[in-house]
Amino acid sequence: MDIRAPLIAECGLTDLAGGLAVVRRFTRLTLTAWSCDAAVDDALLIVTELATNAVQHGAGRPLLRLSVGVGHLRIEVFDDDPVPPERRPPGADGGWGLLLVERLSLAWGTARHGLGKVVWCALSAPSAEPAA
Repeated sequence: MDIRAPLIAECGLTDLAGGLAVVRRFTRLTLTAWSCDAAVDDALLIVTELATNAVQHGAGRPLLRLSVGVGHLRIEVFDDDPVPPERRPPGADGGWGLLLVERLSLAWGTARHGLGKVVWCALSAPSAEPAA
């Protein structure tokens, strides 16, 4: 009997400058190991946006979680600020991040988690397996 356990990986964010490079590398290496190469480019854009928002507007030590289900990849960023992100009109001073997340993902949302929140999205991805 072959029963697969879900694939889950987590990475803490430290700061905006070095932390973004770390979570982007972590995302690329993890998705490659899971044979999710087709989702890497979109995932990197989304991880960058959600991680940036968590560091700039959230509280505490944000955490990135990647997980794979049947046919999809879930990206979650947790932080200790309970206030959900607000979409603002895109313009020269920003506002493009959540619009980008919405356009690239199958679905996205936010939920309370502990003292803070999680902002999540799902991307289409082939069935993932650890690389041999």
